[in-house]
Amino acid sequence: MKLKEVHRTSTFAWSPAAYLPQLATGTVAGALDASFSDESRLEIWTPNFLDRAEYDLGSDGHPSPSASVSVEARCVLSSLLPR
Repeated sequence: MKLKEVHRTSTFAWSPAAYLPQLATGTVAGALDASFSDESRLEIWTPNFLDRAEYDLGSDGHPSPSASVSVEARCVLSSLLPR
């Protein structure tokens, strides 16, 4: 069952905290997506899983990430996981 959809070409990792589930996405520079951006970004999402109307995240007119920062390196899943 799909609860939310994040409109990004990225790798992702979920936080382990059950009380405030967050999602980290690392967009990949130069990936084939709608923006054709050459920038890699690390974004933190805090979706509201109780709001069924909030389905799409990250597209025009829909919720944006809670935090976003530009990163110099390309993102891979292992770089998002805690060590």
